[in-house]
Amino acid sequence: MKTKNKNSKNEINVVDEIMAEVTRATQKFPTWPDDPLHALAVIGEEFGELTKEALQLTYEPHKSSPEAMRKEAIQCAAMSLRFAMSLDRYKHRRCVQHSPTR
Repeated sequence: MKTKNKNSKNEINVVDEIMAEVTRATQKFPTWPDDPLHALAVIGEEFGELTKEALQLTYEPHKSSPEAMRKEAIQCAAMSLRFAMSLDRYKHRRCVQHSPTR
């Protein structure tokens, strides 16, 4: 007997939401960093917002909601996809550096 994965519909919905967010974000911000460090900073910003929602939902539940955490998770995943979609276009170059003691 074949058993149906009860989460499969939710998993499909999440993927659809992530792809919709990629489209929305790309329309709003059509350009993307051409180096991986700045692109990672975009993911880091979204990850920080997701972390904040998870912490608040855990320790200050009156300040957040599962929906807010889900929204941030979708945005974080979407930016991770944008990062991955640009892997073949990144320019890996050193930036100018200075000595902090001068």
